[in-house]
Amino acid sequence: MARPSNKEIFLRTLKALGNRAGNTVMQRELKWDETKYWDVHQQLFEEGLIEKGKGYGGSVILTDPDAAVVEPSPVESKSAKPPAPPPPPTPSEVVEALVEEYTSELQLYPPVKKQLEANWAKRRQLDDCHCEITALQGRRETGGSWSRPDLALIAYRKYEFLPERVFELFSFEVKPATDISIKGVMEALAHREAATRSFVIYHTAGQDFAAFPEAERIEELAARHGVGVYAAKDVNDFNQWAEVVTATRATPDPEAVDTFIRRTLSDAAKTKLRKWF
Repeated sequence: MARPSNKEIFLRTLKALGNRAGNTVMQRELKWDETKYWDVHQQLFEEGLIEKGKGYGGSVILTDPDAAVVEPSPVESKSAKPPAPPPPPTPSEVVEALVEEYTSELQLYPPVKKQLEANWAKRRQLDDCHCEITALQGRRETGGSWSRPDLALIAYRKYEFLPERVFELFSFEVKPATDISIKGVMEALAHREAATRSFVIYHTAGQDFAAFPEAERIEELAARHGVGVYAAKDVNDFNQWAEVVTATRATPDPEAVDTFIRRTLSDAAKTKLRKWF
């Protein structure tokens, strides 16, 4: 008897969890490593069988809950039981998820860079990338106020039906829990002159983003101007990052992009770009 494919196992697990679940829950139930999980996730997304949802670590939604999912044969099903829904977190687990508050942006740059390289880029299915902390350049001329983001990530992705590699320049503003205001959105918006997508990452230090006074205003302004917003309860755990607003792709002037790269990025980044293109 043929064994169920990874895609069938994924869909059956998602259906057993009520047709919608967080990526963290799904990975725990499937007991798959990051690479296997996200490869199958991408295949199902491209086939239109699942949708991407928001929430800490992101979520996955079954596109058609009423569609039949291929089940294993009766012989196999005797030993294969659908996974039970995970128990709700205990109060002690919730407390453990809280993190010590970072008091400045400088403390946040290294852990944010690590998560962007290790997890964020992988979940965006980027073929290759290079990330740099660009805020710490002293008095170096980069084009005026708010022209230099805290971090920049260059990357490319090869799509199945497009002839050329697609270049991306992502910019990131980072704000600690003591500075959760629309200023972050305004700074990120200024970077769209050269970036294909701009984001602001708010570190909420264990608190819900909605609890901050300017949260609603931040969401409205960011959505209006296409700026992406992440709220990170724990900046060191990507499963504690929630995508609050999805960034829209911009098409900046090539001259502005070239100038940004020349003025802001390191020689290592420029060398990598030359190899890509």
